[in-house]
Amino acid sequence: MARFKSGRAQQRGFTLLETLVALSVLAISLGVIYQIFGTSLRNMEYAKDYSYAQMLAESKLSELGKGIPVVEGAIEGEIDEKYLWRVDMVPLPPLQEEDETIKRMKIDFKITWEENNRTRFIDVRTYRLSIEGL
Repeated sequence: MARFKSGRAQQRGFTLLETLVALSVLAISLGVIYQIFGTSLRNMEYAKDYSYAQMLAESKLSELGKGIPVVEGAIEGEIDEKYLWRVDMVPLPPLQEEDETIKRMKIDFKITWEENNRTRFIDVRTYRLSIEGL
């Protein structure tokens, strides 16, 4: 003879509703985690491209006066078929009127590249001094 508690048999396991709620919570959680990982991977790719562009900018700036002449105007080029660079050099007036031997040059350097139909870029500005006659 079976014994009943409170007029019902002892219940074991989960109901269908509890199982559906648990699966729904799991699905939403996995979707959020997937979105977070996707965003992280995308940000890592952006960071890699920005770091590489920064390294290229430093490399090209080190060529000023050697491979790239320091003269008024603009010079452009391409690196790795992905990155375009441009350097604009503008002479600045002397700091003191009597000191015409020291020449100052403002140098703006820009690297641009396309990524996911968006133009990304890095701008670097520096100044260069030169002394005439040396």
